[in-house]
Amino acid sequence: MNGDLMLVTACEVAAKIGALAVVSFVDPIPLPPGTPEVPIIRVQELQLDVLKDLTMHDILEVSERHMLDAAIHLYLRRNLQSGLVVGVFPYAVVIYDIEEGKSFINLKDFSDVAPREVLHAALSLALEIAVEGREGRAIGTAFIIGDPEEIFKHSHQAILNPYQGQPAALRDIKNKDNWESVKEFAQLDGVFVIDKNGEVRSAGRYLDVTGRGISLPGGLGGRHRATASITHEIPVIGITVSESGGMVRIFRDGNCKISIRSDIRLRSDG
Repeated sequence: MNGDLMLVTACEVAAKIGALAVVSFVDPIPLPPGTPEVPIIRVQELQLDVLKDLTMHDILEVSERHMLDAAIHLYLRRNLQSGLVVGVFPYAVVIYDIEEGKSFINLKDFSDVAPREVLHAALSLALEIAVEGREGRAIGTAFIIGDPEEIFKHSHQAILNPYQGQPAALRDIKNKDNWESVKEFAQLDGVFVIDKNGEVRSAGRYLDVTGRGISLPGGLGGRHRATASITHEIPVIGITVSESGGMVRIFRDGNCKISIRSDIRLRSDG
């Protein structure tokens, strides 16, 4: 079955089950007359040619993994929290529940440190930084979320704090109007300190941690080790954006709990 027919079939399935959208991993085409009108969200820049060399079981497994990645982005970047979507690949059509993506990041598991809305905002912003970079180049940064006074005891200011003396409304990470300034300061060395209310208390701060007792996968550098270390020493949450690869990771208790890909590109057709 070619990609054209797969997309039409996906639209028909989506219409029958009342899906929110079709998530398409195939090339865009003009849909023939009579095709049900369903919102189509295209996922760009994923290399799926390798699927043709896999068994059907492997194809479905890979497809479900891609759908989970897309569902996480739909949850974080489009704020779709529940409902069905239909994923269409060159060799498969998959029905997927967005709850799977929402459940995967388990924000409730971190709610003893910070409310869900603060973590959601910080993760969404981190993902935008990973996807967009700044001025055409990839950048890496980290957010440390928790009791700022405790974080300050384990860190020092490397530059003048650009957030010192700023009104609380301009420091609120939950307000998207403040994200551009965070993205600008993300180019600086050091980390952001965010309190439990979602206010950015500092940028350009260095973590004074040893890294002893921390075991991380190969390829993760000093920013990740320092972030993991401070989450091991005090009850805080660390979110990192990797400059190489653009992965967003959540750390707690010295371990990487969640990894989110940033190479998913969502675009609505029409």
